[in-house]
Amino acid sequence: MTPSTDEVIVFQGPLPDRRRNQEVLAAGLAADEVPAVAPPPLPAARRGFVDALVLGPVWLAARGLWYLFVAAAIGELIGLVTAGLAVKHSFAGASAGPGLLLLGIAIILLLRAAFAMLAAHPRLLQLQAHPGTPNIDRRRAVFGAVALALAYGLTLWRFLGPTIWPPLASFPAPASLAPQVAKAIDAAVKWAIVSFGGFFEAIRFCVFWLLTGIEAAFVVTPWPVTVMFLLLVAWRAGGLGVLLFAAGSLAYLGLFGFWEKSMSTLALVATSVIVCVAFGVPLGILCAKSRRSNAVIEPILDVMQTLPTFVYLIPAVAFFSIGKPPGVLATVIFAMPPMIRLTALGIRQVPQTVREAALAYGAGPLQLLAKVELPLAIPSLLTGINQVIMMSLSMVVIAGLIGAGGLGLDVIRALNFLQTGQGFLAGIAIVLMAMMLDRIVRGSKNAGRGRRR
Repeated sequence: MTPSTDEVIVFQGPLPDRRRNQEVLAAGLAADEVPAVAPPPLPAARRGFVDALVLGPVWLAARGLWYLFVAAAIGELIGLVTAGLAVKHSFAGASAGPGLLLLGIAIILLLRAAFAMLAAHPRLLQLQAHPGTPNIDRRRAVFGAVALALAYGLTLWRFLGPTIWPPLASFPAPASLAPQVAKAIDAAVKWAIVSFGGFFEAIRFCVFWLLTGIEAAFVVTPWPVTVMFLLLVAWRAGGLGVLLFAAGSLAYLGLFGFWEKSMSTLALVATSVIVCVAFGVPLGILCAKSRRSNAVIEPILDVMQTLPTFVYLIPAVAFFSIGKPPGVLATVIFAMPPMIRLTALGIRQVPQTVREAALAYGAGPLQLLAKVELPLAIPSLLTGINQVIMMSLSMVVIAGLIGAGGLGLDVIRALNFLQTGQGFLAGIAIVLMAMMLDRIVRGSKNAGRGRRR
């Protein structure tokens, strides 16, 4: 039955109501046949805001945002520890208790408000294409809630419990473990020195011979010849801009009396770069070609890169005494990982189509490596050399502690005698050398790209 004009329900107001009015008119429904309108649901943005504000890190865990969950949990633990310290100080009668308590509560509330604001915009968290669609996993939520309950419970027990459980207060480590392992390492080092003393002496002699030759080329050669050679290299590598910067850097080194020491440092860096390239490139090729070798070498490189720099000096002095050769070897250990990693990366990034084309023309494995892969990996190799130079210069001051000399010795003397001005001048000299060498290497890489184009 078609409704009359006075029987038609006319909806006025927002756009959804006007659309419903059009649907009613199109369907020809009477007033008593119009279905009831359900109340509008809570908007997804507001619902996410409220849920995240109430649940906190559990809301993040339920959606698989584990990195944010860990960050939020650590932040709330900081607030909880602050509040726990406030309660502990209050029991002790300290006046700082209420302030710390308010600070701890404020940290927790601010963190929850920040993540709630993110939850109000789900696309920022990349949860789903349609914010209204639920993206909740109950198992993840339960796991996050249990982890938080355990962490918060142990933290509160640490501050509010009547007696603290000793393993909870300090890690239950055996008292004799560290001394025994240290003695075993000392015994192994002494055995290696006695058994392989000739081998270590041969390495020291080779490094000393190489370093002496390079240092003689930089130091003994008249300074105008050295300056002319360095400026020529800078001009050919980077053009007029690099030439002017190199000229200004060399003028600073000469005018402030750092010429011989800077050339000695440059010789140490050049020796380190030669050794790193000689061993790093073959090892990088091996890592790129063999997964097993990469699986073995990769953890060693991680240790070499993350070990504190002062620790490198211990085996260097133990096996090679003091002087410039152990300084070079410590620098090589510190600076070689980028050369290996970037060589492997450059070879892996060679397009497979280029390899297939070379193999189709009859190239063998060595020809493929020498004529295709290495030439295409030159930008990555130059980046590795650049990183080796920067890390070698950062090791100059540390190596000065074991008699490597150069500009690092001036920095150490300035530190010992609190000579602030001299220390700054020597530090600026190291910085200018690093920047000059960086501009030259980067200019060579850009020039190589231009020639290939």
